[in-house]
Amino acid sequence: MAFSASVRRLLISSPGDVPRTDLLIIQQSINRWNGVYGEQFGSIIMPISWGTHAAAEFGQPPQQILNRQLVDKCDACIAIFANRLGTPTDLHESGTAEEISRLSESGKHVSILRCRRPVDASVIDFTQATRLNEYITEIESSALILDYSTDADLARHVETILVAAVSREEARNDFQLEYSSRGGPVAEVWPRVDAIDRSGKRNWYLVLNNTGDGPARDVSLKIEAASPNGQPWEIITEQEENGPDLPVLAPHSEVRYHIAASLVSASQVNCTVSWNDLRGEQENIASLRLA
Repeated sequence: MAFSASVRRLLISSPGDVPRTDLLIIQQSINRWNGVYGEQFGSIIMPISWGTHAAAEFGQPPQQILNRQLVDKCDACIAIFANRLGTPTDLHESGTAEEISRLSESGKHVSILRCRRPVDASVIDFTQATRLNEYITEIESSALILDYSTDADLARHVETILVAAVSREEARNDFQLEYSSRGGPVAEVWPRVDAIDRSGKRNWYLVLNNTGDGPARDVSLKIEAASPNGQPWEIITEQEENGPDLPVLAPHSEVRYHIAASLVSASQVNCTVSWNDLRGEQENIASLRLA
């Protein structure tokens, strides 16, 4: 019997050393979840990966193309690491690290798993393993990273992640629907960092993206260094004296501000974005980095 469901895109992100059999287990777990829970949750999960869904394209760095074609369209992400961090991108330590950061900063559900299956030490790239351990240490204060060493562990983690991700998205949709029924759509503003290379020089920009269906009014920014000794970035806006940084940010649009950072500026900051919509004053907080 047919049933109505929302299709949610789930990005499967991993460096090349994650076993193909593990990726197959994730695919099988998603298929099982769709069959067992799809009707109950009114949701079907569509797994997305660059190897299956990316289209060849010329004109931009590969990760930027993947971000536009796939990453930014996904609703959630499962990232898996084994013993490699991966190839650096223009902005981050690796493609998987960039996808984790980009989706997290957009308010999407991101889960990180670590494969602990036995591996022959002779095939491990210890430079990559060291980079991975440093990255894990860097993010573990703001992430719950779960290990697996068996097929059963991996399948169990995936099922739990899917329930959590879909439940979160359903609650978010219900929340917006509730306020929409009271008078109209609401805003959802998240910050991220972009970089543009011009004449051999890298320029950093803070981007505010309103993914909601309503306008965000009186948008303001607050930047704080993540570490006590760091200097916060200076964001160059057209703020009027004692006024908001941006009077209105239209739905499904974004605005870009130049970041003035120096050698003593913090590499990571906490960015608080506040605005007003039908619900009253709202805010989101994200950790941002200059890679």
